[in-house]
Amino acid sequence: MDGNLCKGLVVVGGDAKQRFHDTRGYGNPGKGNMIELDPIEAAHLLLRGDIDSIDEMNFIQFISTQDEYFFSHFLTYQDLRSRGFFVTPIQKINKHERYQNIDLIAYERGTKPKDGNIKYKIQVVGEHSKISAMDLGGHLLAIVDDEGELTYFNTQKTTPIGNNNNIFPNSSGILSNGSVLLIDPDKSLHEMYFFGQELSGTNYVKISLVEAAYLYNQGSLSIDEDVVQQGYKIEGDSFKHRLNIYTNLRDMGLLPKTGFKFGSDFRVYQDFNKQGVPIHSEYLVKVLEKEHIFSTQEISLNVRLAVGVRKRTLFGIAEGNNNIRWILVERVTP
Repeated sequence: MDGNLCKGLVVVGGDAKQRFHDTRGYGNPGKGNMIELDPIEAAHLLLRGDIDSIDEMNFIQFISTQDEYFFSHFLTYQDLRSRGFFVTPIQKINKHERYQNIDLIAYERGTKPKDGNIKYKIQVVGEHSKISAMDLGGHLLAIVDDEGELTYFNTQKTTPIGNNNNIFPNSSGILSNGSVLLIDPDKSLHEMYFFGQELSGTNYVKISLVEAAYLYNQGSLSIDEDVVQQGYKIEGDSFKHRLNIYTNLRDMGLLPKTGFKFGSDFRVYQDFNKQGVPIHSEYLVKVLEKEHIFSTQEISLNVRLAVGVRKRTLFGIAEGNNNIRWILVERVTP
C-alpha cells in the first residue's frame, strides 16, 4: 500500500479507512475508503511497514523532505503512541486559535479522536528552544533533547491558596543596611505570621525589605524612612515585581519566606501546625516578568531543584496592573 502527497497531506487509498482510521485513529476520512494523513502519521505508518512508500520514498527519504522541527514532533508522536494513546497532529495549515503553540493532541486511553476526550495538549520543543513565559499554562511541554530522549512537563494555570489571615499587630522599625530591624515587636509577628528572624538575645526581629514594604503598605509598620523607595534603590524594578508577588501570596493566605537557599525568590508555606511550627513548604516561587523567555534548561533546572527538596515549582508572572499569572510546572510521565 502506497501514499501520495497532496497539498501537504499524504493520501492513502485501498482499505485505509478501515485499517488505519476506524480501528487505529489515524488521519481523516476522504472520498470512499481513502484517508488523509498528516506527514507525522504517514511517517509513523511508513516506519512500521503499514504502508510501503510515499511518492516512492522510503522512511529516511520522506523525513528528509520535512522541516527542521519534524523529527522532534515525530519522536513525540511515536512515544505517545507507544504509551497507548491515540494522537492527532495539529496541522499548521489550519491551526485553530485555541490550539496556538499546540502541536499534538493525545486522547484518553481507550478513546479515539472522534470521541473528543482529550487527555493532553502537547507543545513539542527541542533542547535548544526558547519558550515565552506567557505561552505556558494548560498544556504538556514535551522537550526532545539532542539524543532524542523525551522529558515531559505539565504546565497549568493555578491559584495557590493558604489558611492564614492578614491582621497583623502594629510594630515599629529602623532601616539598617538593606533590611529592617523591628523593635520589640509582638511575638506573634514572627511566631504566628512567620515574619523575619529573631536576633538571639535581643528584642529585635530582622525582616527583609520586601516584608517591611508589605507591612508598611498594610499600615502595620511605623518607620521613619521609605522602605519601598529603598527597595527600588537596591533591586531596581525587580523589587516591584517581587513585592507584588509577595503581597499576592500573603493576600491568598500563604506564608512566603526567602527562597535563596533553594535558588528561588520565595519558599511558601500554607499553614502552621498546632505548636506554631510552619508545615513543610509546598512551593518554590520564581518571580518573572511577562516578557521573560525560558530556555529549556532553565525550566528543567527549576523543576529538578524543587523536586530535590520535596517541593513544587510555581512561576509567578507579573502581567501588569498588579495581575499575577500563576503557572505550576511539574515533570510527568504520560
